[in-house]
Amino acid sequence: MKYFKLIAAAVVTFIILSSCQDVFTSSVFSFVETDISTMNDAQKVSYAEDLLATGSEEELEAAYAEIAAMVDELDLTGDLTADELELVELAADLAIGASGVGQAVTDALDALVSADETSDPDAIIDGILGGFDESDYDNLEDAVDLIEAAEANDAELTTEQYTNAATAQLLVVINDAGGVDNLDTVDPADPDLLQALDWAEAGGVDLSSMLGDLTIPE
Repeated sequence: MKYFKLIAAAVVTFIILSSCQDVFTSSVFSFVETDISTMNDAQKVSYAEDLLATGSEEELEAAYAEIAAMVDELDLTGDLTADELELVELAADLAIGASGVGQAVTDALDALVSADETSDPDAIIDGILGGFDESDYDNLEDAVDLIEAAEANDAELTTEQYTNAATAQLLVVINDAGGVDNLDTVDPADPDLLQALDWAEAGGVDLSSMLGDLTIPE
């Protein structure tokens, strides 16, 4: 059980590390109402890229719907062009932004600021998970699928994208398990869990220092 408690605590770390990524920076102000659905494809891409730094969750959700529709026209099982690969990566970033991880960053920071030595990291994670609904988890799962497609095409993903993907995958694993209290039901060799840990390490997270002498299953 100690292994899984450390994994749960690591989720908070991943989220905090991810907070430096533009995709989690959102504005509560929207001075100009823009309907992305009326734009041509090039305009949609440009507008969506700008939203990663300034958009609200609602704007990111609308942008993701449009960019995802463009991605749906691609054959993700085949070789992608450079432009197509950039579109896939953009869709992944939008999916994570639309999931509400930005608010999770705020919640995690607030929880850690008020935490003391008696605080339970499991409770912090459960509190974060409580802020997600089914559509948010759908977006996180989409992001994972898109990152997998990008990797299959030898994309040069950034450390932030890997950290974001690790966060998304771990949140999905915990949710699928029914919450932190049920993490001991997850097989340590579960492919989704191992993938999340691999992505975390690719994102620069030093899991060996977190897990100490506990061995990550091969």
